Amino acid sequence: MSALLFDHYLLRSVFSAIRDPSPICAPGRPVGCLTLLLIVIAVLVSDPVCFADTTKNINSMPRKVSLNADWRFLCDDAEGAKSPTFDDSQWTTVSCPHTWNDIDTFDDFGTGGHQGETDLWQGTAWYRKEFSLPADATNKQVVLEFEAVRQIADVYLNGHHLGTDKTGFIPFGFDLTPHLNKTGTNVLAVKANNAVEPELYSGTTPWHHQNWHPPHGGIYRNVYLHVLDPVHVTLPLYGKLGTEGVYAWTESLSKDRAVVGLTAEVENSQQMDTDATVTFSLRGHDGEIVACTEKMTKIAAGERTKVESSLNVTDPHLWEPDYPYVYTVEVAVSVDGTQRDTSTSPFGIRNFRFDRDTGFWINGHPLKLHGWGQKPIAGWAGLGAGIPNWMHDYTLKLMEEAGGNLIRWGHCAGPAVGVESSDKYGFVTIMPGVDGEKDCHGEAWQIRTAAFRDMIIYYRNHPAICVWEGGNYSVSPSHAAEMKAITQKWDPRGQRYFGFRMSTPEIVESIDLELGTVGRTRAFPSLPVVETEYDRTETPRRVWDKYSPPDFGSLGKLAELNTYNLTSEGFATNAIEEWWTLFGSKPDHSGGANWIFSDGTHGTRQRTDCARATGEVDAVRLPKEAYWALQATWDNDDRVHLIGHWNYPQGTVKPIYAVSKADRAELFVNGKCLGEGQRSFGTLFTWPDVVFDPGAIKVVAYRDEIEIARQVKQTAGKPVAIRLTPTTAPGGWRADGSDIALIDFEVVDAQGCRCPTDQARVDFDVSGPSVWRGGYNSGKEDSTNHFYLDTECGINRVSIRSKPQPGEVVITAHRKGLASATLRLQSKPVEIHRGIMNSLPPVFDTSLPQRPEIDAAKLAELTVLINAPRVTLAENAADDRLFSMFAYTGNGVGGTETPYQHEMLPYSDEARIYIKEVPEFLKDSRVIRTAKNDSAYWAADYIVATAGRDIDLFVAHDVKVPQPNWLKDFDKTGDQVHLNRGRLQIYRTRLAKNEELRIPGNADQGKGRTSHLNMILFCKPVAND
Repeated sequence: MSALLFDHYLLRSVFSAIRDPSPICAPGRPVGCLTLLLIVIAVLVSDPVCFADTTKNINSMPRKVSLNADWRFLCDDAEGAKSPTFDDSQWTTVSCPHTWNDIDTFDDFGTGGHQGETDLWQGTAWYRKEFSLPADATNKQVVLEFEAVRQIADVYLNGHHLGTDKTGFIPFGFDLTPHLNKTGTNVLAVKANNAVEPELYSGTTPWHHQNWHPPHGGIYRNVYLHVLDPVHVTLPLYGKLGTEGVYAWTESLSKDRAVVGLTAEVENSQQMDTDATVTFSLRGHDGEIVACTEKMTKIAAGERTKVESSLNVTDPHLWEPDYPYVYTVEVAVSVDGTQRDTSTSPFGIRNFRFDRDTGFWINGHPLKLHGWGQKPIAGWAGLGAGIPNWMHDYTLKLMEEAGGNLIRWGHCAGPAVGVESSDKYGFVTIMPGVDGEKDCHGEAWQIRTAAFRDMIIYYRNHPAICVWEGGNYSVSPSHAAEMKAITQKWDPRGQRYFGFRMSTPEIVESIDLELGTVGRTRAFPSLPVVETEYDRTETPRRVWDKYSPPDFGSLGKLAELNTYNLTSEGFATNAIEEWWTLFGSKPDHSGGANWIFSDGTHGTRQRTDCARATGEVDAVRLPKEAYWALQATWDNDDRVHLIGHWNYPQGTVKPIYAVSKADRAELFVNGKCLGEGQRSFGTLFTWPDVVFDPGAIKVVAYRDEIEIARQVKQTAGKPVAIRLTPTTAPGGWRADGSDIALIDFEVVDAQGCRCPTDQARVDFDVSGPSVWRGGYNSGKEDSTNHFYLDTECGINRVSIRSKPQPGEVVITAHRKGLASATLRLQSKPVEIHRGIMNSLPPVFDTSLPQRPEIDAAKLAELTVLINAPRVTLAENAADDRLFSMFAYTGNGVGGTETPYQHEMLPYSDEARIYIKEVPEFLKDSRVIRTAKNDSAYWAADYIVATAGRDIDLFVAHDVKVPQPNWLKDFDKTGDQVHLNRGRLQIYRTRLAKNEELRIPGNADQGKGRTSHLNMILFCKPVAND
C-alpha cells in the first residue's frame, strides 16, 4: 500500500472513530485512540494529504484527441471554401502532418552562397475537415490546437473566422465553443499560405525564408481537440486564448528532499460561482504518486483564477542527460467530490549552472555538452516537413545513440515532440522563438516577441530546456531588453539562461550567457559560453574518400564552385579535430552544438548536392562516417570506429583512421599487426600508409593495457542480391493516411555483407494501399518520388505513406543481375469516430539507465551558486581606466575599455567582424569599442575624452577611406590591424594626463564613405622609463 493510500485509509479510520469511537478504541485493540490521533497529526504535519484517487471522474471522453485524419485538401485558392456548405468532394483526402511541398523538395542542386531551396511551390492552399462530438461532450468547452502551420493560417469553424496565425512554428489554439454545432456536424477550414509577405518583413530577412527554414507549406504538425469540463485547468495557449495552464519549478533542492512550486490557472466557464478542490500531484517515472496536496478555491462565474501550492518530494530523482528522469505534474479539479478535469505536464527536478571558468554543471557535477543544432522543420527527402511524431523521435534517438546531450534548435522553436524527446533522451536544450537572422521592426517584431512569449509559456515545464535563445543574431539594446523581460515575466523561477547567438557588446546587459559561433575566441570573457554552431563544413554521404570507386573523391562537375570539397572520411576526421581543438580540450568551455545533425535544404554553400550536406546523417537519416566517429568520442560506452571500408582497388595505399577514447590502438590486416596508431585530437588514431590487402582489417583499442573495444571490417565480394529492411512506428504501421514506413535497401554479397562501393539503380514495384514517396540521391537532380533510386555506398532508404484503408502492401526491389527482394508490410487500422481519433501519435519507449549517485555537498554548493546574481560584462574599475572622461555620441554603444584579446569583436553593434591579427605592440592594449554603423557618422563631438594619465593612443583606420583631417596630426606606424573582413592602417599619438581628445568622425564632413568599416581605437598607458 502506497504511503498516500495509507494516509487516506488512516484518516478515514480516524473520522469513523470520531463519529463512533467504540470499534476502533475498544479494549484490546492494538492501536489506542491517542496513539492513532498522534500518528494522524504526524502525517498531516509531514506532508499534505489528498483524496484524488477516491473522487469520481465523470469524463468518458479523453481530454485530448487527435484531428489529424481525413482532411480534404486543395493546392489552390478557392473562393467560398470557408463556408460549411462548400462542395469539397473533388478535393484530395490527406491526413496531418502534411505539406504540399513533399513533391518538390530535395530535387534541385543548391545554388551556393548560403542560399536555401527556392524552387518550391508557394501560395495559398485550403484544408477542410468535418467532425462531430459525442453526446456526453455537448456541455464541454472545446479548444482546437494546431502545433504549427506554415506560414500564415486563417482558421474558420462553420464559416466563422476564428483568427490568424503568422508565426509558422509556435502552437496556437482557438476556443470553438461559441460557434460549435454540439449535436451535429462541424466544418473546420484552414486557409494556409507559405509565401513571404514583403510588407511584413520589409527591410529584414524573415524567419520565413528559404535560407533558414525552407517554406514547406501546410498543416505540417499535429492538430488536437481538447474537450474540457466547464471547470477546468486552462491550456498553455496564450496567444489566441490568453490562458497559461500549469507552471512548475524547483523551489529548493537537496539530495534528500526537493520542494516543487506549482501554479495552476483554473477556469470556470459556468454561469455560477463554484467551490473547487484543486489537487496537485507528482507522479514518478513509473506512474506512482510520490507527492500530492490539495487546495480549496472559489472561482467566480466566467472567470479564471490562479492556484499556487508546493509539493515536498523525498529522495528526488534528478533529471540530467545521463539520467533523464521525467516526473508528471498532475492537476485535478473536483467539485462536490466529483473530479471534473485533470491536466498533466512533464517536469524534471534538477539544478544547473553555466560557469565562465569551469563550464556546465548539473546536479553537483561538471558535464561537457556535445550535440547538434537541428532545424525545426526537420525536412526529409521525399517527404518534406510533414512527418509523423515517431520520425522526429527517431532522429533524436539517433542523436542520443551517438552520445549527444545537447540540442540547439535553429532558428525557430522545435516541435513539441522534439522537446518531449529531449526530455526523455536527456538533451540540454537551447530553445528560440522565431528568427532568421538580425533584427526586425513593426508588425514582424510584434509577431516575433509574441511568439517568444507563447513559446515560453507552452514549453516552460520541460526539464530539458536550459536556455531561452532570443535570436540567431543580435538585436538593438531596447529589443534585447524587451525579450529579456519576457523571460523574466513568464519564466521567473525556471533559473534558465538567456542569450543571443552573435551577441554584440551593446546588448550585453540583457544576456547572461554567450552563445558562441564557429568556436571563435570568447567575445565576453566575463560570461559563461556554450557553442551553438561549429563545424559547418559540408560533404554528402555518397563519397567515401579519394581512393574509393566509383567517384574517387569527386563531388561532381560543379565541384570547383563549392566552398567545401571534403569526402566522408575527411568530414569525419575534421569533426574530431574541430571538437577537440575548440571545446573538448578546454575545461573552461561548456561545450557545443555541431552544425547540423541532418542534411536539409536550407542555406548551402555547395553546387553539387540537393541539400546542405553538413549533417552527420543524410536527409533520410542514414549515418555518415562522422556520426560513428563522434559516437566513439562522445558516448559513455567504450567504442572504437574504423573510418571507411575495406574494398579498395588492388595496390591502393592510403591512410587509415580510427576513433576511440582509448589510450592506444593497434591495427591488423589479415592478422598482421601494423603497430599503434598516432594519436591526435584526443580520440583520433592514424596509420599513414596502409597497403590494401583483401580480407579483414581490425582495430583493437586499449586503456591501461586492457582491451576496451575492437572493430573488424571485411572485404565484401561481388554483389549478388538486394536486401530490404523496414522501420515503422512503435506498434506498427498505422493506416491513418499520414504514417510512414521506411525501407532500407542494400546490395549484398553471397555472405550477406553490404557492398560498400555499390552505386547503381534499383527499381521498385509496389502494390497495396499506399503512396510511394521514394528517397533521394544527393548528387542527382530530380531523384525524389520515383520508383527507382541509386544505392549510395551500398545502401539507401525510401519511404512509403499509408492510406486510410488498412491492408497488405508488397514492395519488390530489383536490378538486373541481382536476386530481387520482396517485403510485405501490413498497415494496421486505426479507430476514427466522427472525424476524431482517440489515439495520439506514437513515439518510442525508452528505459532509464542506472541512477547516479549524487554528491550532497556538491549539489548544495551548486544550489548556492545558482541563487547568486549572474555576472555581466566586466569593465575596468574606475581607478584603472585610462580616460577620466569619455563621451561618445555615435549610433551605438561606445567608450568601454576592454583588454585586447585574439578574435575579439571591435564593434559594439556587429558580431560577424572580428580582429584576426594585430602587431605585437598592441597585444597588451585596451580596445575602446565604437559602432560599425558610425562609419559614415560625423559630429563635432563624436568622441570627446580626457586622458586620465599619459596614454599612447592608436587609431586603426580603413585603408580604403580617405584619411580625415584630424588624423593627419597622428604618426603613421606602417603597421596594420587585420580583420576577417578588411585591413586597417594604424596611426599613433601620445596624450598627456588631462589632455583632451576630440574625434569628429570616420571621414570628414561631406566626403561620404567608401567603406563600411569604422575606425577602431587602441590605447595603453605610457610605460615608465
